[in-house]
Amino acid sequence: MSVEEAKSSEQIHAVVDAQDRDGDGRVDLIAYDRDGDGVADKVVVDTDGDGVADSILLDRDHDGRVDFAGVDHDGDGYVDVAATDTGGDGTLDTVRTSA
Repeated sequence: MSVEEAKSSEQIHAVVDAQDRDGDGRVDLIAYDRDGDGVADKVVVDTDGDGVADSILLDRDHDGRVDFAGVDHDGDGYVDVAATDTGGDGTLDTVRTSA
């Protein structure tokens, strides 16, 4: 999907930003506003251009700080490392890895 398609697609209702950071014509980063307040609360990144998200960042409590980060290191579409801000202080302090 191109940046223009992502920004104008009616299938993606809450896109705040879509970027092609490596200039290959495909979207590498999409920021979503899931609650309609105009602020991104979910960011999905595809760094290798395979169309599968490599990482996801969430602001679940809408305080402007990431409180969940998940990374797919092996490209299988599943989160391999997840980090959570359990204290609400903006620091990702709980890390889980899949075996």
